[in-house]
Amino acid sequence: MHARAILIGAAACLAPLAAQTYATDFESLNASAAGVIITGQDQYYIPVAGSLDGLVVTYAGNTLGVPANPNGGNNFYAGISQLTLVYARAQRPVTLPANGVVHVEFDMLCNYMGTGTPSNNIGSFSLQPSATATYPNLLARWPVGAVFPPPTFDADLVAGPGAGTQGPVGDPAFQNLASNVWHRWGCTFDLTAGTYVSFSITDGSTNVTTNFTPPTPILLPNPGTTPVTDFRFFTGGSENLFAIDNFVITYGANYDTFGSGCAGSNGAPTLAGNGYPTLGSAFTVTLGNLPLSLGFMATGFSNTTAFGGGIMLPYSLAPQGFPGCDLLVDPIAVQFLVGANNSATWTFNIPNNTVFAGTAFYNQGVSLDSVPAAAFTNGGGGVIGL
Repeated sequence: MHARAILIGAAACLAPLAAQTYATDFESLNASAAGVIITGQDQYYIPVAGSLDGLVVTYAGNTLGVPANPNGGNNFYAGISQLTLVYARAQRPVTLPANGVVHVEFDMLCNYMGTGTPSNNIGSFSLQPSATATYPNLLARWPVGAVFPPPTFDADLVAGPGAGTQGPVGDPAFQNLASNVWHRWGCTFDLTAGTYVSFSITDGSTNVTTNFTPPTPILLPNPGTTPVTDFRFFTGGSENLFAIDNFVITYGANYDTFGSGCAGSNGAPTLAGNGYPTLGSAFTVTLGNLPLSLGFMATGFSNTTAFGGGIMLPYSLAPQGFPGCDLLVDPIAVQFLVGANNSATWTFNIPNNTVFAGTAFYNQGVSLDSVPAAAFTNGGGGVIGL
């Protein structure tokens, strides 16, 4: 069987255990036209005493004036703040990596339910606990000087350092979004680096999707020291409506190198990823500094143990005749590579199937040489994302 086929087959078995994602369209929850509280359903709870409950509402006949979502089913989530500045909150546990890249996407609609001057903030998605964990905060706000009825809102963020500062994403596509229209908002963030990685918005009025990667990293709020445990939907201000549908949080694509290689006749061969491993893509890794432009790529699902846990990694290859070299990954699949100009490329055709989202894999390259007969690259570790 082809090495990539072996890898995909093994990933299919491991992915459901690795993904640790959460998605909901609220279809399985109790709902009504006036709204049924979400607290007590699907592990949602009120995180701050005195907060209002979020609601699960039916599109059909809903009393909030929310239009049907072209991509929605029967139900949606809604949080509504009161005139007396009493806010709505709904929080739920979620299992995410202590470190790594995470991606969140959801349909959202913002509207003002009052008759006076609208006040901020409209609503937000955030990871929790905000006081002790590094967390993202996507924040919908009325533009400065908004008056009744507010025709547009902005999809902003809270950026670090420290507790954070509210501000724009940095692309005009995230501003002046039509009120009472369903838009789709997305963000990828790196909990290891403590940064926002990228943003996306699909304008529901135009159906145009804009992807934005900041030219310089934007810090997440609060350089925390404890793991993320929950996410929160928040509705603030006064008489604001913040609605959500088709919510998904999962691992974002990531690829980083680790460890070190060992020298061959031309020095140590190198390994470097090209872009990120996303669903439906052809992700490539380049082996460089190959004297004969020939090599192998070993790929597996662990960089701590190999051969069914029989050996611990890194494992010294000196007894095998390669002093100074270490095995860094579990070699479940090994593929022969023929390249040119002292490099070769490994390609991983990733199926466009969400069962693979969150699957972690590891690479190490082997350079065929003359003296010594082989040299080993550093390691690479990736996570398949959306």
